[in-house]
Amino acid sequence: MSERVYDVCIIGAGASGLVAAIESSRRGLSCVVVDKNKKPGMKLYATGNGRCNLTNDTWEEDSYYENEFVDKVYNSLYNITELRQRSFVIDYFKKLGINTVNKDGYFYPSSMQASSVVWALLDAASYAGVEILERHTCTGIDYVHDPEYARHGTDIVYEVKCINKIGDDTYNVSVFSKNIIIATGGASQKKLGAADSSLSESIFNSLRLDYTDFRAGLCPVTVNDDLSAVAGVRTKAKLSVGRYSEIGEVQITENGLSGIVTFNMSYYMEEGTVVNVNLLPRVSESEFVEYYNLIRGKYSHKRLDAFLNGYINDKLASYMIEKIYHNKDQKLRLKDVNTSDISKLYQKLTSWNLVVKSKAGFDESQASYGGINTDIIDSYTMEIDEDHTIGKGIYAVGEATDVMGKCGGYNLTYAFVTGFLAGNAVEV
Repeated sequence: MSERVYDVCIIGAGASGLVAAIESSRRGLSCVVVDKNKKPGMKLYATGNGRCNLTNDTWEEDSYYENEFVDKVYNSLYNITELRQRSFVIDYFKKLGINTVNKDGYFYPSSMQASSVVWALLDAASYAGVEILERHTCTGIDYVHDPEYARHGTDIVYEVKCINKIGDDTYNVSVFSKNIIIATGGASQKKLGAADSSLSESIFNSLRLDYTDFRAGLCPVTVNDDLSAVAGVRTKAKLSVGRYSEIGEVQITENGLSGIVTFNMSYYMEEGTVVNVNLLPRVSESEFVEYYNLIRGKYSHKRLDAFLNGYINDKLASYMIEKIYHNKDQKLRLKDVNTSDISKLYQKLTSWNLVVKSKAGFDESQASYGGINTDIIDSYTMEIDEDHTIGKGIYAVGEATDVMGKCGGYNLTYAFVTGFLAGNAVEV
């Protein structure tokens, strides 16, 4: 055969794909990366609002929605490097020339520019000899059996079928490799370079992989209530869905909820889900009533909405009073309500129930869940069990796998770690 056969072909030049390419090439393997975008690392440029939140200082059981596979992956990393995930990321990028800064538990490059991270990864990949084929869209992967490939020292070769677009012209291109690392990422933010879900799934199907359909995650939601009167308000609140809850800033839109807490909690929401909003998550009922009695004793003519403004946004205070008392025109004063009324008001403010109408789609979501089922992946190597695909030497990393973390650098951390594990595990 005249075609070159690479040791490893990586599908996708995102966070996990670039790290996998660097690590495999550093070990002396010939590596090619095929990516559909006009430049590699395209989505990375926009992460963290252009600042690239690399990792996080806080790790909880639900950081990845209680996904046990992630724990296994991070334990595998520790067994290999004796570094935990956070320290691994910080150390890895320091060796690439990127120092990090801790902003309230979120680690960013000191430049506060995502471009610094992309350039560092690309420089390392170039130095290691990685070949990157841009504007190459992978449409499927086949197993090739041909005795001629024995000259390349292998009896297994994969044909990565691509469409290469140059200007108005398109060309069918095949790349041949002994190993495959699937780093296609998730389906969110297609405008920033993410793969279309149907494209990723066509690759999965060509490899006969078990996978779950991609769905939008970390996204805003719409609710049945009209919230236009308080649109744009940002408030500290606790969102609860069943036994799950989180406290932080919630942004109210004309028809729903947004902001990081909403994104994180959207995983538990579907159409018809009741979301409990606690607008006073750090205030007890006794404290609230005691403060009312104190203020009422001195300023009985103080308006009730002005009293509430000591706790929540003024627009939100007026909206909740109208909602509770069904009185739009009358300006209630503290003398117009008693301790029992204030207790009832507290109950309403801490148990504002909204019903989800819909969740945003891929374009508005920060990440997606779904992808290759993790029960067929080795957590030490990220290799897919050959009994569940077309052959050995096929690996999956990053958001191509059915793993999603909350906002705060968790998804990038997982991408870097899994890329590192796969890149160091590929064998020829």
